[in-house]
Amino acid sequence: MNTTLSRNTQKALYLQLAEKLMEDIAAKRLLPLEKLPSEYELTRLFDVSRVTVRQALRVLAERGLVVSRQGKGVFVSGPQVSQDLNALRGFYDSLIAQGHTPETEVVHFAASGPMARKAPFGDYSETAAFTRIYRVSDAIVAIAEATVSCFGKAISRQMIEQYPVYTLLHNVIQRKVERATTAIRAAQAPPRIAELMGLDGEGVVLRMDRTSFDSEGMVLEQTRFHIQPEIFAFELNVSGPMQIASSLRKVE
Repeated sequence: MNTTLSRNTQKALYLQLAEKLMEDIAAKRLLPLEKLPSEYELTRLFDVSRVTVRQALRVLAERGLVVSRQGKGVFVSGPQVSQDLNALRGFYDSLIAQGHTPETEVVHFAASGPMARKAPFGDYSETAAFTRIYRVSDAIVAIAEATVSCFGKAISRQMIEQYPVYTLLHNVIQRKVERATTAIRAAQAPPRIAELMGLDGEGVVLRMDRTSFDSEGMVLEQTRFHIQPEIFAFELNVSGPMQIASSLRKVE
């Protein structure tokens, strides 16, 4: 990071500082969701007042390049992504539909693992459980912990790495998703998830629990998504009045 500012120019120091930080963000020297140096550190690095630092950070915030987290500091903004709750579409496919190019990484895989919650699987008890990281523009947008019913098919880690969940269900397991239930809430990230996301011990994420069914009511998959709240939004469109209150339930 170049910390030299010119005192022999008409351009205000806060604008010079803002431009240097913007250059570092554009050049990926400051990565999406990375924490910026504190106000005190920036005053020391650039030999400016705290007022100058705050003015520079305000410029970056107005341009949507940084976000401030109460009590935690200022962070580089991540990619803005959303999930359409009206469409029966997988998480990966939703990112593709918005023009993103997601990268995924499977960090855990286990065949024949137990289902996360009780479900009507009938005689098909074999499952594949895995954890997948979703990245957009080098930023982790979500981590999914999924369990898929195999229905007698031999599911390998290579298949999990190759296919999104819904594609795996349709093309490999040959079961079509007809409906899905989704529950969304804010929750503290489990230690393992917080570590993967680079969050501190009190990191809060959006937790989305999804269960998908076929036409016979058989559970095909159960997935718990841990989603970065600052960069993600859910969208719901309905015809007529939206009865929000009737959908609210007390969280146990």
